[in-house]
Amino acid sequence: MVHYQLSDSELSILMQAPLQAIMALTLSDNIDPVSFFKEVQAGIQIITAEQQSQNIASDLVKFFVTSFDAVDNKKFLNDEELVLKKEIELLKLLQNLEHPAQGRQKAIAHFEQVALILANKLTTTQASEFKAWLMSIARKVAQTVEEEEGILCVGGEQVHYVEAFMLKKLEHTLTLKA
Repeated sequence: MVHYQLSDSELSILMQAPLQAIMALTLSDNIDPVSFFKEVQAGIQIITAEQQSQNIASDLVKFFVTSFDAVDNKKFLNDEELVLKKEIELLKLLQNLEHPAQGRQKAIAHFEQVALILANKLTTTQASEFKAWLMSIARKVAQTVEEEEGILCVGGEQVHYVEAFMLKKLEHTLTLKA
């Protein structure tokens, strides 16, 4: 396995990015509590599915999947327990927020940290691979919401306009600065 020159803090920031994306997207619109929890659960299931995927071409993404597995102690948790553990992690992030906008702001600030790490610690190719992987997770989460009104097309898939705006904001935040 390739070793990347990341501090423990930087690794932690990058590993938290998928949860931060879920938080930003689930807090981007005003939905009822039941729909909110369904979105959270769908987002966590998407992350879990990414961890179990065998079709990962990027060595960097493989490194992160392996790191997620190590943190999750996957051997001791069945799939349902693993999803529940990740849902609780996300709910812990949300419990101290005063309002949804604060959560969105925190996620954007987190993505700014991710962008700095990508720009300063990884090659352009590695940074692009991580960004593509992270944004693919975010898009899948956004696509889980099915509403009849206010739907835009983003990348050929239907996404609610407020989530499409948040996707663009997250992607813009990750844009590498020269």
